[in-house]
Parts: sequence; C-alpha cells; structure tokens
Amino acid sequence: MAVFDPRLRTQVVYDIAVRYSGPLWPLGATIRGVCVCGLWLLLIWFPDRALVVAPLFLVLVTAGVGAAWLHTRGRLLYRLAGSPAPALRQAARHLSSTQGRATADLSGVMESTGIVVALLLFTVVATSLPSWVYLTGLSLAAVHVWSAWSQVMTDASWYNPDSEPHPGLVWFRPLMPAAVALIAFALDGWREMAGDGSPPGGLAVALLLSGSVLLLVPYTLLFELVLRSASQACGVEVREARSDDSNLVHSLVKNVAHNLVIRARDASGLDAEIVSLINRVMAGTEEARRLMLGHDESGKDVVPHSVGLLWDSIRPIVPASLRAKVSIDPASREVLLVGDDYGLARLVMSDLVTNAWKAGSANVRVAVATEPGIGGWISVLVDDDGPGIPPGALSSPLSSIHILGNRLRKFGGTLTFSDRAGGGTLACARWRPLRG
Repeated sequence: MAVFDPRLRTQVVYDIAVRYSGPLWPLGATIRGVCVCGLWLLLIWFPDRALVVAPLFLVLVTAGVGAAWLHTRGRLLYRLAGSPAPALRQAARHLSSTQGRATADLSGVMESTGIVVALLLFTVVATSLPSWVYLTGLSLAAVHVWSAWSQVMTDASWYNPDSEPHPGLVWFRPLMPAAVALIAFALDGWREMAGDGSPPGGLAVALLLSGSVLLLVPYTLLFELVLRSASQACGVEVREARSDDSNLVHSLVKNVAHNLVIRARDASGLDAEIVSLINRVMAGTEEARRLMLGHDESGKDVVPHSVGLLWDSIRPIVPASLRAKVSIDPASREVLLVGDDYGLARLVMSDLVTNAWKAGSANVRVAVATEPGIGGWISVLVDDDGPGIPPGALSSPLSSIHILGNRLRKFGGTLTFSDRAGGGTLACARWRPLRG
C-alpha cells in the first residue's frame, strides 16, 4: 500500500478530504498564532542589545500567520477582494485563487520563511538567553513547523482531480519532511557547528525537536488510510442505496407498468405506438433496476451491451415527428459498455439529446467512442444545429445541464460545450471507465 497514492486523486476522495481537513485549517492557524504570540512574549527576557532588532525577526512569521487565518475566512476574503486598497485586493484575490490547488501561496511562503528567520533570532542573534527561554523558543517554533507542514502534507488539494498539482510538487512531497527536518536541525544546532559551544540541552534536544518533523510521513500515511477507508465505505453505501432503489423501482414502477401492459393487451383501438411505448416502459424499468444493482440475479457483473441497443431504447423518447432527424454515428453502435458506464452513458445521451430537440434543433447527431490510453476515456458527443445553450443554463443549479455536469465530475469526468461551425452546439461528455 503506497504512501502518497496517486490513485486517491478522485472526486470522492477529494470531497472526503475537504470535509476532514476543512475544520483543521482554522484550528491550525489558531495554534500557530498562539506559538507566534509566545515567541513575542519571550522577548521580555532578551538582553537590551538584542531587543533592539529582535522584533524585526518576528514580523514576517506574524504576517504569515495572519494571512493563513485570513485564508480560512471565506466571507472576509471575499469582502477584501473588493477593497479599494490595491494591496489588500490583490492579496485577497491571490489567496482565493489558490484554494483547492496544491501550490505555494502567500501565507505559506511567509510562514515558512518567517519561522526560519524567527529561529535565527534564537540560535544566532541572541546567544546569551536563559536556557528555558531558548528551549521554549525552539519548542514553540517546532510546534509551529509541525502544524504548518502537517496541513501542507495532507492538504485536500493533493487529491483534487480537476486541478492536478504540478508534477514537481508531487515528486517532492515525500521528501518535504526530511528537507524541513534538515533545515530545522541546522538552525537548532548552529552553535555547535559554528564552534560557539553546545546549545542549551545539547544537540540531543535539537535533534529531537527537528527529527519530530519526520513523523509527518506516517501521519500522512494514516491520513491516506482514513481517506481510502472512507472511500470504500462510500462504495458500500452506494451499493446498498442501489439495492434499495432497485427494490423501490420494482415495487412502485414495474408493478404499475405490468398492469398497464395487461390492460393495453385487453384494450382495443389503441394506437400501435402507444402500445409500443407501454412495452418499452416495462422493459426499461427492468433495465433500470438491473443497472441500479450493477449485476444480474446470479450476482455476476452485467454483461457488456452495445451502444446500439442503448440508442434503440433512448431514441423513442423523441417525438415521432422529430425522430427521423435524430441519429447516431454507425460506428458508435458497436461500442460496448458495461455496468456503471452503460448507466452513465444512458443518462448523458438521454439528457443531451432531450435538451437538443427541446431547444428547437432540426438535426441531432450522436457519437460514442472509447479512447485509447492508460485508463482510457469514454466520450459522448452530441452535435446539433439548434440556437445554442440558453444564457444561465450552465450556471443555474436547477438546470439539467448543471446537474449532469456535477454528476460527471463525481466520476472524474467533464462536460463541455462549444459553438458548432455553421450554428448550433457541440456537447462533449467524457469520463474514465468506471468499475461495476
């Protein structure tokens, strides 16, 4: 089981990480704020000659902690983004832009650099401090470092599939604790290495405080174990929900559909298309029930079905007068899908096709493909000659397009729209093959 497992970079894991780590950010900023206040308080015991410059060594880390606290206050950050002061406005916008992304931000840079400068105050500038002041200062700095870097190592943005971190950061992430520990030990043991005598407590204390940063590796492993377990628990809950939903569909829909079929057979004078639609309701209900379960009655995974069969069940939802203008690419009919991919394709195709003909498109053409590569991709293209996407349809939380986009993102997929040459819209839904 790998540490820093890239397979955890999924929408489900990211959502869990946000929920777990979100409340810890304000707590971490508060802990580091207390540590910085403690460092300021220790200046009371500094000699007069060092006290003249000592505050300058704490200004940067203090500003960094303040920016980190501001980063956790979304509403305040939003107000400052509209501030008339250019500096505040730019800082607020910068902090907002880094949320959800694994990248260096202003608060992190100021805190990391500031705590190093603060350690210089205790290890290089003021060399005649009481032992307890020196050790307390190092301990407060160690707690600050631990709090800051524990949040860096377990930041939810490492698992964000929509905004992947830079490959260099991904490579450097496992090395971060060791690099920070080496820097801290070099500063804590400066007196010994510079020949100015052993620091209070000796190198053993400096090594202990610095080496504690290495515990971030098992700490991060534990965090990822929790994420993996929570993700698996979500999978169990989804399977149970599917079973409940399939039973509900069977009880409420299939039984009613069965009665409709019986009555339709006994009735006379019914339009042939109406009888056909009623039969399709019956067949579609059973298909939906099995798709919800993800397997058949024997417990085996649903066998692959061609997109052609799926299209033949979706096309009748289009009014008969418009059906001749709605078509699928012949090669797409041979594409095979299974389980969740089949169900998601049904949802995508039915939603996009319905939106297209309802918008007044005269011609709608669908294409489905499986793309080669590691993990592959499944894509559904819907090309229409309609008037385009209505204003606000993509942003309205109640629109079917917005809901479909959110659904795809849950599976690490995307939904994009572009203007079609000659008028109309090209909708493209893509997702990686799902299990099930």
